[in-house]
Amino acid sequence: MSVQQNSGIRKAVRQFMVAMVACTAVAAGAAFAVSPDSTAPVTPQTVAGVADDNGWPVVPPNPTPTN
Repeated sequence: MSVQQNSGIRKAVRQFMVAMVACTAVAAGAAFAVSPDSTAPVTPQTVAGVADDNGWPVVPPNPTPTN
């Protein structure tokens, strides 16, 4: 093996290691973001017009126009 081949192999291994570390960091961040014990703030989602929406009563729609 020549010196040029060795430096090419070293460069390929270095790039592979950098890519592996970056992917691991992204995967760890995603796993932390979706974990149930994460401290990320969660906003409650509500759907308007659903009868059991937060326990609020829903007024039935009136089919006749009011104006």
